[in-house]
Amino acid sequence: MSRRLRHVLQAVRFFRVGPAARVAIGLCSIILACLLALDLIWDVLPDDTRVVKQLRERTSELLAVQAAATLGSADTRALALVLRDTLARDPGIRSVAVRSADGRIVAQAGDHARHWVPPPDARSEIDHVRVPLQVQEGRWGDVEISFEPTGESSIAGWLREPRVFLVLMLTGFSFVFFTLYLRRVFHYLDPSAVIPERVRKAFDGFTEGVMVVDKTGRIVLANVTFRRWVEREGTSLYGRMIQSMPWLRRALPVDPRDHPWMRAMESGSAQRGDQLEFPLESGESVRTVVNCAPIQDANGAVRGCVVTFDDVTELERINTQLRAAMTDLEQSREQINRQNEELRLLAMRDALTGCFNRRALFEQFENLVAAAHAEDAPLCCIMTDIDYFKRINDTYGHAVGDRVLQVVARSLGGGLRDTDVLARYGGEEFCIALPGLGLDEAMGIAERLRSEIEARAGKGVRTVEGLVVTASFGVTQLTPDVFDAAELIDLADQALYRSKKAGRNRVTSAAAPVEVADTLAV
Repeated sequence: MSRRLRHVLQAVRFFRVGPAARVAIGLCSIILACLLALDLIWDVLPDDTRVVKQLRERTSELLAVQAAATLGSADTRALALVLRDTLARDPGIRSVAVRSADGRIVAQAGDHARHWVPPPDARSEIDHVRVPLQVQEGRWGDVEISFEPTGESSIAGWLREPRVFLVLMLTGFSFVFFTLYLRRVFHYLDPSAVIPERVRKAFDGFTEGVMVVDKTGRIVLANVTFRRWVEREGTSLYGRMIQSMPWLRRALPVDPRDHPWMRAMESGSAQRGDQLEFPLESGESVRTVVNCAPIQDANGAVRGCVVTFDDVTELERINTQLRAAMTDLEQSREQINRQNEELRLLAMRDALTGCFNRRALFEQFENLVAAAHAEDAPLCCIMTDIDYFKRINDTYGHAVGDRVLQVVARSLGGGLRDTDVLARYGGEEFCIALPGLGLDEAMGIAERLRSEIEARAGKGVRTVEGLVVTASFGVTQLTPDVFDAAELIDLADQALYRSKKAGRNRVTSAAAPVEVADTLAV
């Protein structure tokens, strides 16, 4: 890097817009405004234009006096000679002429027709001056003088004007002086200047963010970790309220009294466990746990507060991942439980009819028997068998037989309560448990189911026209001397056997008298 470039960069760093430079600009603006106001009232600034105007007016008046004297002798040649002599002696004059009252030019010097621009309302201007000529009998005419233009057409010429040059020099020197002076003042007013260097270095050695604030919440010290989190390019934390920085304001409560360090100083006791999330300049954020301890003097008065910020960003990230993993694990466990329940239900169901299978029947029936004995509640069992089912299989095939089983199972299930248990006991035989019902109620239900099967089951098999399907039923009720489900089912099965012996398609109670009959071939 060249020496000149280094000097330029040093100058830029020196005059960077910091607090001192901003205040210096404001003071210079005030001084400049006051100076312009004084000039407007009392003309305190030098004005070349005014001086030139006065000189040109004096030159014009002298020329008018000479012209008037020459006109008194009526010698126009002498008048022209005076005009040419005046033009030759003053390089600031471009042309001069004497014009009579009737508008006729009597004498002139220079190209007056090209240079002369008549001022409006017959008034003189700084570059075009008109002076009346008075002769003995009154006004005779005017002396017209066209001067070189006084206005500068270039920026350099404008800057060379005394008024502009003076204002620029005064502004520049004032800015430099105020900047240097205010930097010195701000250094003495900097609250961090009272912190010894060894203390600042000790705080910079902490991995946690550390901040020291005074009673008003103004930052007195901030270690390098905290500055790296919250400081921005071209800004300084020292002497500032943390809520004054827009990128930190949204991380804090709206009311400054609710800030952890303000609460600690108000209560005079430590505050722990507050969480703040600061946005980093990179766009990411750092999550911290804030601990505050008030600083007290020898008399116990609170003078400030020490604030530490523990970075828990990585810990929070790990906890978030752990919570997500636990959530996934819980969902997996719930899914496994659902699948196990589905498998359990499948293991308890008959694949063809959807009813409970024999194993599930005994599991539930044993519980119902135990509950009925414990509560002294009624419990009935129905056994039913499809009449001549073997003949249907032999005549129409097993596909039709399976369809008959499905239709009968649907008819049986449609006539039961949610608390009743329907199971396929084996082959074409079904078993029904009716908790809470007595024998008469169970007989009524069995008769209704028998009628439903007789009326609708055959029609439910649409592949066979005119198929007749009936079923036989046996009903029994739990008695005090029956203690297991197998014995209760066996009693209902015996009543079913009697229905089949009596001609099928009927309901028989286990409590009905036994009639002597021949063995019925099934």
